Amino acid sequence: MPRSGRFGERGRTRTSQGDLSRIGAGGKADRSHRAGAPYLVPGGMALAALFLVWAFGGRLASCAPSLRSPETQVREALDRQDRAQLDDVYGFKGGGTVELVPVHFSDVSPVVEGARATVVAMLEAEGRVVWRDQQASLAYVGRERFHMKRCAIAGWCGEGDQFDRLRGVLLPLFRRHDARQRGDAAAFERLLGSGYAGGPEGREAAVARLRAESASPARARVLGWQVRVERDGAEVGEDVEVRRGSAPPVRERRVSKLVRESERWVFASGA
Repeated sequence: MPRSGRFGERGRTRTSQGDLSRIGAGGKADRSHRAGAPYLVPGGMALAALFLVWAFGGRLASCAPSLRSPETQVREALDRQDRAQLDDVYGFKGGGTVELVPVHFSDVSPVVEGARATVVAMLEAEGRVVWRDQQASLAYVGRERFHMKRCAIAGWCGEGDQFDRLRGVLLPLFRRHDARQRGDAAAFERLLGSGYAGGPEGREAAVARLRAESASPARARVLGWQVRVERDGAEVGEDVEVRRGSAPPVRERRVSKLVRESERWVFASGA
């Protein structure tokens, strides 16, 4: 049998080793606790940042427009405008509607004075024009000068004159079509500019031609207009379907030039 003293030594040795293992395990746990603590700092900061965004995000968003210049806000409002509708394009409260999709503004130059802006921009649009019992396709490219004002939803809204040059050109196109259909030489002559086709002879020849055609007027239907406006001049391509007597309809292509005289558009050639 082993002696009691030796057994006691072994027992004390085992007890001592057990204590050391417990100390070691406790040390590792303590070190891991100390190592993990720094990660709580950035995590807490992230949570705080999320709270601030949640609490003040709406307030910051509402202030964002004020951080941009009024000119930038006008350009952004026009970038968001991708369609337009114009009423009473036939003129003289005769009805007529233009629907344009898409609409694109480029080379935008705004001058802002308080809550109102004067804008010069290049405008491109496609769509259709409807009047009376007729409709035709419409393509437009033109430099327009118009006005905008501050508004609640869009930030800046048009005052209704964005397409004034297009309206101005459509009016003589409607009037010429009506004059041809009726064989009305007097109404037709009023649409011709003072320098039509380079001189009075061209003007008189155009009116004489309409008078000759009025004996057996042709029925025409406009299929489409392509309008380009630059400053005080315009060029118009017109596709029409013409029916003469009992003959089958014929599709014709016409090109006209218009100028602005005394605030109205008149034909310079091709009427």
